[in-house]
This record gives sequence, C-alpha cells and structure tokens, in this order.
Amino acid sequence: MKESKLVTILRMKNRLFRGKKITIIDVFFRLLFSFNIPTSVKIGKGTKLPHFGLGVVIHPKVVIGKNCKIFQQATIGYRNGNGPPIIGDNVYIGTGAKILGKIKIGDNAKIGANAVVLKDIPPNATVVGIPGKVINSK
Repeated sequence: MKESKLVTILRMKNRLFRGKKITIIDVFFRLLFSFNIPTSVKIGKGTKLPHFGLGVVIHPKVVIGKNCKIFQQATIGYRNGNGPPIIGDNVYIGTGAKILGKIKIGDNAKIGANAVVLKDIPPNATVVGIPGKVINSK
C-alpha cells in the first residue's frame, strides 16, 4: 500500500524536527487541517490518513505500524495518565474512533467508526461500540 503524500510529509517533518515541541509546520497543519500529530509520533511506512487527516489527534508517544489507515476525527492517546497505545500493522481505524490508554491493537485489526477502545485487541479482530467489543476474531 502506498502511503499518502500527507503521511510522507509528516514522516519527513518528524525526522527533521525530532525532539522539537512545536514547529511552524505543526501550526500550519493544525490551522489548515485541524489535526494534531506531533513530530515524536512514530508512523510506519504505507500508513494513510484519508481526508487529509481532518480532526485526527495523536499523542506524542504513540507508535503506529505499517500500512494503517486512520480516518478523520480519530483520537489515539493516553487515558488516566496511563501510557499511549501501540497500533500494529495493517490496522483500520474508522471515523471518530477513540483508542485510549496503554493498550495494544493487534495486526490487521479493524476499529469501527466511533468505537471507544480501552482494552487490548487481538490480531485480526473487528471492534465496534462504546466501549469497544470484539465482534469478529479470526
């Protein structure tokens, strides 16, 4: 899967400004696309942010695997001061999904639109609802 140009720009920005809190590029993206993806986020190759990542918010210490797809308004971050999630490879994160806390999302998982995920998700699982429940696991 070819990564979107936006993710390519984010990855280049992350390499150039690693360790900096905020860059002019961060401010530009925040104003133009209303998303917050800090330079410290590790984004795997091939990851896509359809719809220019509108409204996506990701905590600075999140790790995202390869070939993921993260739709608009998704939030990936801390919960109650507990560490950030780790997202596996080939994960689909639907519109408005929230992935919160020190949890692991397994490879090839699908997180449904507006799901709120607060627990580890096994590989190849499909999660929906609030709180997120596994409805299909291979």
